[in-house]
Amino acid sequence: MYVKLGELDTLERMKEHRQGLLEQCVDTEHFSFDVTRSIYRSDLDVIEAGIESLSGEITGHVDAFNENRIAGWALYNQHPDKRVKIDIYFNGDHVAEVVADQFRNDLLKLNKGDGHHAFVFVPPSGSFQPPLQLGVRAANRKVLKALTVE
Repeated sequence: MYVKLGELDTLERMKEHRQGLLEQCVDTEHFSFDVTRSIYRSDLDVIEAGIESLSGEITGHVDAFNENRIAGWALYNQHPDKRVKIDIYFNGDHVAEVVADQFRNDLLKLNKGDGHHAFVFVPPSGSFQPPLQLGVRAANRKVLKALTVE
């Protein structure tokens, strides 16, 4: 229903609520909690599919990737007021989640929403060790960068 109405904010609030409920159901010894967790996971799958369909296409780019920083930008084309979560992977392991919400004047001049779509991640010291498979994903679906650093 919320997807048909285009209620992206409502879906995002529902997702946060279900995630909170799921975190509270930590007792896996009892059948009722196991069933409840299963229902919450199903709800989250449906909610995330709705958010994805309403959010639309993502545009973005990784501008820098080295031992000092991984930086770039990302935005939802149809909802430039929403901020995109960026997931960073080293050798397939999820190492960070950042939000593309930092201001860059060049993005504003290029009509990329309000310009608040940049992200920067500073890798922990010693973690950026070649050979390294680097992966940067926007909203856990669009690959912004995937490469092996030699």
